[in-house]
Amino acid sequence: MDLRQLRHFVAVADAGSFTAAAAELNMSQPALSQSISKLERILGTVLLDRNRHTNSGVTLTPAGRSLYRDGRALVAAAQRTVERARRAGTSSSRLTVAIGFTSSTPQSLVNNALAVGDRHPAVDIIPVQLEWGHEHEAVPSGIVDIAYLLSPASAVFPGHEVRRVASVALVAVFAATHPLAEQPSVTLRQLAGEKLLDPGFESGPTWFRDLWLGLPRPHGFPIGEIVGPPARTVEEMFNLVAAGRGMAIASSAIIEVYQRRDLVFLPVTDLPLAQIGLARLADDDRDPITAIYDEMSAVVPAGRSILEPRDEDG
Repeated sequence: MDLRQLRHFVAVADAGSFTAAAAELNMSQPALSQSISKLERILGTVLLDRNRHTNSGVTLTPAGRSLYRDGRALVAAAQRTVERARRAGTSSSRLTVAIGFTSSTPQSLVNNALAVGDRHPAVDIIPVQLEWGHEHEAVPSGIVDIAYLLSPASAVFPGHEVRRVASVALVAVFAATHPLAEQPSVTLRQLAGEKLLDPGFESGPTWFRDLWLGLPRPHGFPIGEIVGPPARTVEEMFNLVAAGRGMAIASSAIIEVYQRRDLVFLPVTDLPLAQIGLARLADDDRDPITAIYDEMSAVVPAGRSILEPRDEDG
């Protein structure tokens, strides 16, 4: 068994079908099927039950479930090793620490990360823009060592240590011509039935997608039609909003970056604040990663009009 076969198996198990996994891996479905079949011959057991009546859907056998539990961790560890080696290759004398951020990360937090790096002369801090919809995968995959992640306060990140550094309000994004555009703010009652652009994120945790759909909502305030296909970037999403295809929900921190006359950003007064957490792997004890993480998480960011500290019980 080689790592490539294991990666193929994990991709199929994650996707639940050969079709979706092949697209994710950028390979043909027959080649992927042959790779899995070869892995099964090597192990002498069936890993996947193929259901040929459900668009190449699959379920894991007991042996498959066992391999998946350990194999997924091995694939993630191998990816982290590769990514760290690539970064190390850019410098022969200094440690490179990658800090992940998103379009919802306030600039003050990114500035703080760079300032912390300035206090460690043997370290290069590299800010990395995380891929839309895959932010939660960045630390486990090794793309970054530490990441600013936005989530509901109740979110759980298995295998991570996450420290809250700020809370941020959510806003409704409308075309400037929308009937609600003149309002100073909106409520979930006013958003009931409004068309929502599909935010994507279907491969991530359920709460990740729900956050951008403004879910859950009180009874009687139904979510409107979800209009697809999902956008791949914030820019694509906002262009669709401006064109009147639907509205979107975003972090108020995004207003720092996007100032457009054809869009309005209205606070949603009865949506709970989202959490900005600083995340790293719980077992990452590399020096000086721990010191940098501690220093980054100790700073209270500026900009109270966007970032609103919350009490632990509120």
